[in-house]
Amino acid sequence: MPVTSVNITRVSNNMQTLSLLETLRRNTLSLFLEQNRIATGNKFVAPSEDPVGSNRAIRLTEILEQQEQILANIRHADSFLAATDSGIGEINDLLGQAYSIASEMVNTTADQSQRKSMAELVRGIINQLVSVGNRTYRGIQLFGGQQTTQPPFTQTTGGVEYRGDTGEMRSRVDYQQTPVFNLNGAELFGMLSGEVAGNVDLNPAVTRDTRLADVAGAAGAGVQRGRIRITLDNPAITFNVDLTRADTVGDVIDAINQAAASAGLTTGPGGQFNATLNPAGNGIRLSVAAGTITVAETGQGVTARDLGLLANQAAGVVGQDLQPRLTTTTRIDSLFGGAGANLGSIRIQIGLNAETIDLSTAETIGDVLNMINGCGLSVRAEINAAGTGLNVINLVSGLSMSVGEAGGNTAELLGIRSMHGGTSLASLNEGRGVGIKDGQPEFRVVARDGSSFEVSLAGATTVQDVIARINAAATAAGVNVTASLAPVGNGLRLVDGTTGSDTFRVEAMNFSTAAEDLGILQRDDAGTGEILGGDVNPVRVDSVFSALFELYDALTVSNPSHVQEQQITRAAETIKRFMTRASELQGTVGARSRSMTTRLHMTEDAVTATRALLSEVKDLDYTEAITRFQQAQIALQGNLLTGPRLLQMTLLNFLD
Repeated sequence: MPVTSVNITRVSNNMQTLSLLETLRRNTLSLFLEQNRIATGNKFVAPSEDPVGSNRAIRLTEILEQQEQILANIRHADSFLAATDSGIGEINDLLGQAYSIASEMVNTTADQSQRKSMAELVRGIINQLVSVGNRTYRGIQLFGGQQTTQPPFTQTTGGVEYRGDTGEMRSRVDYQQTPVFNLNGAELFGMLSGEVAGNVDLNPAVTRDTRLADVAGAAGAGVQRGRIRITLDNPAITFNVDLTRADTVGDVIDAINQAAASAGLTTGPGGQFNATLNPAGNGIRLSVAAGTITVAETGQGVTARDLGLLANQAAGVVGQDLQPRLTTTTRIDSLFGGAGANLGSIRIQIGLNAETIDLSTAETIGDVLNMINGCGLSVRAEINAAGTGLNVINLVSGLSMSVGEAGGNTAELLGIRSMHGGTSLASLNEGRGVGIKDGQPEFRVVARDGSSFEVSLAGATTVQDVIARINAAATAAGVNVTASLAPVGNGLRLVDGTTGSDTFRVEAMNFSTAAEDLGILQRDDAGTGEILGGDVNPVRVDSVFSALFELYDALTVSNPSHVQEQQITRAAETIKRFMTRASELQGTVGARSRSMTTRLHMTEDAVTATRALLSEVKDLDYTEAITRFQQAQIALQGNLLTGPRLLQMTLLNFLD
């Protein structure tokens, strides 16, 4: 900056001083700004120095920060997928080893010591699979779903429990895309496949407190909240109802009644108009004292349809079923259309461990779920996806689960009894079904008084069909024997009402395995007059670990050769199926990884381009900056040198 020239011959000494100080200030500021630019490497330090450039730099900096975060996300997801791919590869190798052992042992003359040696190898494979299943990447569980901090697999006596979930982990790899980058253990190992799926629609009633979000709506598409138009012809009135803010069915009813009252109608029981719950307890009813009522949509809305009120009827509209879903807050007394349920106890057994759970104090579905989940067994009760019933899931691979009664009918009432009247015969014995002879009796029942009857199951498809056939055959033969489901636990129960010295028993006929398959091929040697059939519908997890435990048991337990071969073959088939599944999932992970790698390269290029643009906007040209810095130094030096001379006193200062 040049030194400001001042004509000092006609100004006061004070003015001279101020002028010099102002010049020094400007030159010093110029030098300071140039020093800052050189120190920071930026063209400008404050936005006021270059408003347009500053605005561009701020915007580009924001974009760069977002891109760098996305780049970090992609790198993490890419590395996570690579670790997952490696883990699946190890799993496939271990399953290949197990399959080789099963293939070697299925048709072999090896003695029991050799089989036990192979069984120990299978046990080692199980341990290694658990270890791989609990593998982490940077402290995050690879196969735990969204349960990322705790190991998802835990070994228990005779089984492996999965404590992870089926949640998806997503990463933002673009402004609009958040792809999944994990694979949960339930999907890979088949850990949550064993469940008692609720077979009863618990059908909760609609109440004023029922949330619109918890109903499927009359059309099965939920309830879209909007406006509806209601028209009466006696008296002739039309009014609109705003339901955009309604949260519950009670809000809907109140809003309709308030709109009717605002239109001049008398509302409530005995009035000209009244909105209430319908008599069936599953929807809304609009009543009018006289004439016809029409409920229509406004604009393009579908609210009247979703509420089941879209109609043109005389004497009122009885709304359709809103199809309320079960929630944890659903009250027990609202089940079955409002009839409620009188709950007692149920019995759940996993392996050798059994618990009786008293549900009599439960007030809501949430209470039922909590009581079952807190029973101390490795089970999980949940509301099914449709929101109509309950499921009970076996969390332990290698052990069977049974859900039965504890002296009442609660399990069947809730639809969670694992063996009930509607259970298909084809599903019994882990899908092996029941051996039925066409047209020939399968078994004979002999009572204590020596009387007997034969039972044919030709055409029977369910457990209830079997019970009916046994009772019908007993009645036809005049034998006092009745069949039913066991009142405690699961299985069939035969009760002998006769007396005598003979042994109450069930005998197989015509080489049929039906009685054995039904669990009733037994003798009542204790003379109790009762045969309690075994549970032939255990709920097992169709998983890798279940197959390996079955293979282990087949190699360690001395069974007839044909039974052992069947067990080994069944285990081998399951292992082979999961090997194929693992290969398919590894392909899926590989495809995700390739996509992530491609996106990684694209994002790296985008970051480089943004950095280049930002550099053009804000980075300093050092050659130019140093030149300007030197100029500022020279100006300041000149200012400092000339200042003292200009302020020297002369004769003119004393002349008037």
